Amino acid sequence: MNYMTVKEASKKWDLGIRIVTLYCTEDRIDGAVKKGNLWLIPKDAVKPEDRRRKKVPIQEENGTGISKDIYDLYKQRKHEGQWPFQSLYENKELFGQIVKYFPYPIHICAPDGTMLLANEEYLKFAKISNPERLYKKHNIMLNPNLERWGVKDFVLRAFQGEAIYAYDVKVPHQEIVERLGDDKELVYGSMFHNMTALPIRDSNNQLLYVVFIFITSRYYQDREEIIKGKEYIDDHWKEELDIDKLADIVHMSRYHYTRLFKQHTGMTPYNYYQNVKFDKLKEMLCDNNLSIAQVFDECGVDYNGSLAKKFKQEIGMTPSQYRTMMTQK
Repeated sequence: MNYMTVKEASKKWDLGIRIVTLYCTEDRIDGAVKKGNLWLIPKDAVKPEDRRRKKVPIQEENGTGISKDIYDLYKQRKHEGQWPFQSLYENKELFGQIVKYFPYPIHICAPDGTMLLANEEYLKFAKISNPERLYKKHNIMLNPNLERWGVKDFVLRAFQGEAIYAYDVKVPHQEIVERLGDDKELVYGSMFHNMTALPIRDSNNQLLYVVFIFITSRYYQDREEIIKGKEYIDDHWKEELDIDKLADIVHMSRYHYTRLFKQHTGMTPYNYYQNVKFDKLKEMLCDNNLSIAQVFDECGVDYNGSLAKKFKQEIGMTPSQYRTMMTQK
């Protein structure tokens, strides 16, 4: 089957790269498969339907369709000689709709850690059907699991008023659902998030709110042993793959785990490891600030070794040719 990248799909469907990635993680693109940290999408895949509620678009001079509410506000402010979009935040209802249907999970807290609001994506993520029971009652600063989850420092710094980011953090999804959700169903799979905390201050620089935004960076859905293996390889891709150590992690023999992994993924653990390496190499080759040799060194690969030689066999071109092709687009 012929595949395209997320970047190619975003151009084909006229969508943002993050939206296409979100559709992949939500299993809304038939045939999309994840190789390492990259999604591959069948070239004949159909563009997913946008499930967000939309206003009926209107066409103006430039032919661009936009929400009628926003357009009317734009015309009104323009007529009054004001910066048109300055008043978006003044329209509380419209601003509330933007937050509510923002395509990534968000929750907003008071300076003391009390949850004040969560958007639709966060409610869906945490299986919350009755958010009112949490608002002004649930305090994330009092969660005793923050340190065990590895996010205590992130949360503390956020409530000290610091804009802070945490990348590729493993999400204790099941525990979050059990703690916050109304539906205590089992959550299958393993998820990692890039997390952002943004302080919102008033004109006197006093902290008013802390906004948390979560974007999925990795998602695995398979047997627990396969998930653990993929996670281990994705976390240690710079190192030489130790199949025996990997088999020990899942408490299986090397032979049985290799067979199980191939049965579920269509490839051996070593093939998966090589794919992750190739994906990282391809990603870093697009950075012209690094020489070809530096890219291989950063990826833990010997430029004169067998894996480097296999690059041309797998990709169909040398690393230099691949860089030229990608950077000239």
